[in-house]
Amino acid sequence: MIMESTVSDMLLAILKKHGVKYICGLPAAQIGLIMHGASRDPDLVYITTRHEEAAGHMAASISRVTDTMGVCFATVGPGATNLVPGVAAAFADNIPMVVITGQNQARAIDPGIDQLQSADQIGLFRSITKWNAIVHHPERAPELFERAVYIARSGRPGPVHLDIPCDVGTLMCRYDLAQTPPYRLQRPIPCREELQRVAAALRGACRPLLIAGGGVARSEGVQAFRDLVAYTDMLAMTTANGRGVLDPADANTLGSAGLVSGQAAIDIGQEADLVLAVGCKFSTFTPIHKPPHYPKPDYQKIIQIEIDAESIGRAAPVEIGLVGDARATLEALLEVLAEEGDGFRQDQDWKQSIVKKRDTSRELYRETAKESKVVGGVGLLNESAVAAVIGDLLPRDAIVVHDGGQTMMWTISHIQVDSPERSLFVPGMGHLGFGLPYANAAKLAHPERAVFCLTGDGAMGMTIQELETASRYGLAVIVIVFNDSYWGMYKPFGEMLDNPDFGTKLSTVDFATVAKGFGCYAEDVSELRDIPAAVQRAMDSGRPALLNIGVDFTPHPMDFLWPNIILDGFQFPATEKTPLKAVA
Repeated sequence: MIMESTVSDMLLAILKKHGVKYICGLPAAQIGLIMHGASRDPDLVYITTRHEEAAGHMAASISRVTDTMGVCFATVGPGATNLVPGVAAAFADNIPMVVITGQNQARAIDPGIDQLQSADQIGLFRSITKWNAIVHHPERAPELFERAVYIARSGRPGPVHLDIPCDVGTLMCRYDLAQTPPYRLQRPIPCREELQRVAAALRGACRPLLIAGGGVARSEGVQAFRDLVAYTDMLAMTTANGRGVLDPADANTLGSAGLVSGQAAIDIGQEADLVLAVGCKFSTFTPIHKPPHYPKPDYQKIIQIEIDAESIGRAAPVEIGLVGDARATLEALLEVLAEEGDGFRQDQDWKQSIVKKRDTSRELYRETAKESKVVGGVGLLNESAVAAVIGDLLPRDAIVVHDGGQTMMWTISHIQVDSPERSLFVPGMGHLGFGLPYANAAKLAHPERAVFCLTGDGAMGMTIQELETASRYGLAVIVIVFNDSYWGMYKPFGEMLDNPDFGTKLSTVDFATVAKGFGCYAEDVSELRDIPAAVQRAMDSGRPALLNIGVDFTPHPMDFLWPNIILDGFQFPATEKTPLKAVA
């Protein structure tokens, strides 16, 4: 079908052809025609936010919780710079989305002439997108739009960026929409000989470990990975982005979010003689080859299956590296294993020793939640106990966004999920403040499901204005703020340095009153026993709701990992201070 339209309308038509349904941004004159077209198109859901960063996070969330790809937009200069955090977080977590920025007139850019809001937006986004381009000429616009969609979704997914000069966006172009068919996910598979090598390694391993990364979730490979675990009867864990791939009730499941799973994750990472990692890039949360404290043992072989060849061996030395789609490769591997029959050498005594350590870690988490308040604290609630109570009352299909620092550690520890879209987190960049925009987008896409944003007071302060977005569009998200009036994860650093002016102490914000000002239901909660009823009232309100819960900083059993891994080489001064503990 030949279409003749403005560049702006052509962009919308091509995005729709490829299944885009949601467009988020902040009003911008330079791309006014895109906004005009999107807002009046019955096939598109058009949302304006209170800050461009939130639009980026919303677009990423849409890509996580739907089978479509999110799109966000912003104006030239300050709009584009405000969009950066949301795009950077998506890039770090390999989330496909299209980023659109308005730009000054084509004659005034590349090189620029210092107009109002002038910025090198191509340079700005180059390091946080897979690909970006300026649309200089209307006749090339359709080609660039098609290329953007293909690059965003193919291989290792990620954001792409289109910079559209305001005058070019109004010019006419002509294009046959049928020339390029709607995008279909490509599923490359390694050759049979490579899969036979993997099968042989699995059969010969005495202490094997299977790891599912975010690539398994993105490729819709949940069932295939679970089938591999069931067929081999091997222990398995997920990365932070792979949460939900494994059934938490499966006896072979060690945990999710890697290192946050507990000491058992570190131990198996050191003891395993074979690691098969699928759709996993061995990021910080994954307890494999983290020198100098947890290097790969000499006896350990690592097999990495990745859609992106450049990622293989980048973060850990690999014995066998296969390029392939996670689901398709897992299905093909299962066929090879089935053809060759049973015959695994797994050491059952070793396996049971790891299972015992897993159970000990889980019991430790439960023990930290038994005391409602932190022993030796200031009389506020224990974060672990609050997270455990919330985990017990969540609806079966609830979508949970884990924001914050110390808050995230506890909520991920106590809340397990059985499907990837039920757990939203940004472990790649570790952004604070993404939670509310992510929750808003999840509720927009799934209005029939309960959506919870669990966040700390520091993180909440970063995007609190998006409560107005939720209220304006009737997005009945439930926000629970763990309010300790600190930058909690960094509180111990100030104490170790014996520096009360370190900057981690915050004012005690009355979040309930602030939320009411945005038109939300809100209340304060100070006792554990009151949380279930408060959550029910929030759900019954039919409005965006916020529960402000006063908590005390609660040390997590895995806190030692941050100085060991993230801050290795940083020389901490000796201290005699004893950290607070939550004990029964």
